[in-house]
Amino acid sequence: DNTCGSDLVDDECGVCGGDGSSCGGGGDITDGCDLPDSNTTSYLHLTADGSVLYKSLDAIGGFQFDVDGATIISGSGGDMAANGLIGQASGNTFISFSFTGSSIPAGCGTLVNLNLEGVATGLSTIVVADPTSGSIYFEYYSGGGSDLVLGCTDVSACNYDSDATD
Repeated sequence: DNTCGSDLVDDECGVCGGDGSSCGGGGDITDGCDLPDSNTTSYLHLTADGSVLYKSLDAIGGFQFDVDGATIISGSGGDMAANGLIGQASGNTFISFSFTGSSIPAGCGTLVNLNLEGVATGLSTIVVADPTSGSIYFEYYSGGGSDLVLGCTDVSACNYDSDATD
């Protein structure tokens, strides 16, 4: 609350007076809605069981990515199938699109469930398009540690943290 003399303390997420429920990293990511919030970036995350989770700022008309360290046997289900997109795997590349113009609404969830051979370490070469084939900026989110350091960045505040980035 930036008030000198206050008895409120930062929780483990860096939120003043928080209850620890807002941490966005470090814990297991089990749903696309667990991915970070951003006004500029959409995210993909690959779980250990092969689910590709997403949080998108825009509707998705099609996507393509490579799975690092594994071969894709097949991909099905998720919001891809629920919204009428089809998917195809070839080696470590997966591509999905719609013949009918359908799309996945902006939001979060499971994009597709992959059946993998090998030990996947992440996703790369991510290409995502909106329903009119415009590019949507996506990043792979690995979870866990982050360079983000929560804290007060106001140099005049009594709880200023010179290492804070957000």
